[in-house]
Amino acid sequence: MIIATAGHVDHGKTQLVRALTGIDTDRLDEEKSRGLTIDLGFAYIDSPLGNRLGFIDVPGHVKFINNMVAGVGAVDLALLVVAADDGTMPQTREHLAILNLLGVRRGIVALTKIDRVAESRVKEVQTEIENLLTLTALEKSTIYPVSSITGAGIKSLSKGLDEIADALDEKCPKGHFRLAIDRCFTVKGSGVVVTGSVFSGSVNEGDELTLQPQNTSVRVRALHTQNKPTKSAHVGDRCAVNIVGTNLSRSSIHRGNWLSGNDRDSPTDRFDIRLSVLDTESTPLRHWTPVHVHTAANHVTGRVAVLEQRSINPGTSALAQIVLSEPINLCIRDQVILRDQAAQRTLGGGPTLHPQSPKRGRAKPERIATLQVIDAHLDSNQTIIEQILAREKEGLDIDQWTSTLNLTPKEFAQYCQGSVRVEGRAISKLQLQKHGEDILTTMKTWHSENPNETGITLPSLAKNLGIKHRPLLRELLDALISSGKLNNRVGNYALPGAQASLTENEDTIWLRVKEILLRDDTKPPVTHEIAKELGIAPKELEKVLIRCTKIGYVVRPVFNRFLLPEALEKLRKTLLDTVNENNEITVKQYRDATGIGRNLSIEILEYFDNHGITQRRGDVRKLLKQE
Repeated sequence: MIIATAGHVDHGKTQLVRALTGIDTDRLDEEKSRGLTIDLGFAYIDSPLGNRLGFIDVPGHVKFINNMVAGVGAVDLALLVVAADDGTMPQTREHLAILNLLGVRRGIVALTKIDRVAESRVKEVQTEIENLLTLTALEKSTIYPVSSITGAGIKSLSKGLDEIADALDEKCPKGHFRLAIDRCFTVKGSGVVVTGSVFSGSVNEGDELTLQPQNTSVRVRALHTQNKPTKSAHVGDRCAVNIVGTNLSRSSIHRGNWLSGNDRDSPTDRFDIRLSVLDTESTPLRHWTPVHVHTAANHVTGRVAVLEQRSINPGTSALAQIVLSEPINLCIRDQVILRDQAAQRTLGGGPTLHPQSPKRGRAKPERIATLQVIDAHLDSNQTIIEQILAREKEGLDIDQWTSTLNLTPKEFAQYCQGSVRVEGRAISKLQLQKHGEDILTTMKTWHSENPNETGITLPSLAKNLGIKHRPLLRELLDALISSGKLNNRVGNYALPGAQASLTENEDTIWLRVKEILLRDDTKPPVTHEIAKELGIAPKELEKVLIRCTKIGYVVRPVFNRFLLPEALEKLRKTLLDTVNENNEITVKQYRDATGIGRNLSIEILEYFDNHGITQRRGDVRKLLKQE
């Protein structure tokens, strides 16, 4: 069990940890000389019940709140320390507010320095603490009066910690491995070592990870959990990881970096949050307020963009986007603490709702609706995915949502059962059905408005439907074509039976052309010869014949010739009848069988090649498609 201390400066947190473990967590020379905890300290002990207890000793001074927040991000238990002589103080209240905002739900209280006061004062401060804890996550926590000097109450406190550890359920290592780095150092003969709390997943010796936000590949050489060597580490562990990688150095790693098992994880410079403002604030938190942002071991600056209003009143919460000065890595549910611009007080905080917010349209109704869905179901990945699938017209980007929810591909697939995958997206079958109905309705309207057009192009159809994801649209169109509900005419989509008509002038030209093509249907004249015979310009004739092609009156297998569909089919059947026992044919054999001449034979065979009917292999064509 990992335990983090909390409380006002000089209330005896470090001394208490030493009394419980025998270890002095003040490791820095400055800490020892000043008698003041500045950075995180760590101690471990094996309990009588066989539990490994890990203590994170956090600084209590207001100047080092950022270090305090880095230490309590992923702990099992908060040990709130209050001195009997001082009672509750400003950092007692601020640390308690931070624990509450971070969602720390287990805690006990050590009422220290009881050797300095009368018994009546101990009872007085006990009542004060009980009142302070009311309506917080630590309400009704057991209070242990202790003295680190005389040892009074230490055994009772130690036993209480051990019993809580023994009753803890084992955490399930779901999701990708994530470790929030709070320290980095080098060990002679081993290289770079990082330490931190494991927020999710598990890791084994030899695993490949990425260092974020640098996106640097590293390998796990060795592991320690709770200060003991091990082959694996899991969510909830306090972990030290010896990592190796190309050009990896201690100087390139900082507090706030992550070790991640997700190689597609990417940093963000803006994220959405359910922001709760502390009731101790005297004024509303206004839109675009500059803040200090703390999450896990990260500490950066940013601004608050309030989404549904212009400010958030004290003691209330609202949706907001946090715009950061530099990118960090986040997942849905990561807890965030905001402090004022001067870093003097905690303003509020809350859970991350989406780590990849848009720069534009952050307050659009559909965006707000998505955030409300996530906010309402933060305890269930299954429900979040089901709800988003039900409302997202183009489905979910699989890479994005596996990262934002920190899910492995296998976990995501389990949550998406019943949906359909289309080139990197998951979409519900109900949405697919709606899209199919919308396409047919749109096509019907389009035909009525464009009676002289043969069909609509893919870009125009996408614009009419409002579908941006082209692979999805193609999948929908292919399904409708396969079911016979839609036709594809040379790249133009049309409903079955919908027939464009020629103008009166075009129809007159076509009838004259048809007579010419019927004279020798498999060996038609080139276009400019037809134009000359009809006495019209070649470009005008070509324009009419292209419209005839779209309607289906003629086929254009060769650039300068148009054939009747029946004639092209006759040439194809001649091919099928002429191939040898190996399904092969030469240009000469095809020319002789059709009587259309060598050049036109070559052109027709090239057309068959391009349409997957034949394949050229040296001097012969191999028949690929038979009927």
